[in-house]
Amino acid sequence: MGFPSPAADYVEARIDLNNLFILHPSATFLVERGNMSYVVDSSLKPVPGDQVCYELFGDQGIGKMMGRAIITPDGEAIEGAVLDDLLIRGVVIVQVMKVWDDRPSY
Repeated sequence: MGFPSPAADYVEARIDLNNLFILHPSATFLVERGNMSYVVDSSLKPVPGDQVCYELFGDQGIGKMMGRAIITPDGEAIEGAVLDDLLIRGVVIVQVMKVWDDRPSY
């Protein structure tokens, strides 16, 4: 027996990003594009203003829903008849930017 350590009051739990960001684990997937990673939840219904993951002609992309159009990061609009071939795969819930380069420099 003994006294509890006073330092135990300052012990914090480990950071678990799954608990912080992922609401529906079975419907969540990761998309990597360049130095960006996107956590996408396919169970959420997108609304205008949401950033979404889409598939168009076999290619996957990220864009923002604006009314009846998707605006790509390049500023191009996907609209009109092309939207009939577009499949929204889910809503982006977390966006992570890689800010370091872990490759060795020679």
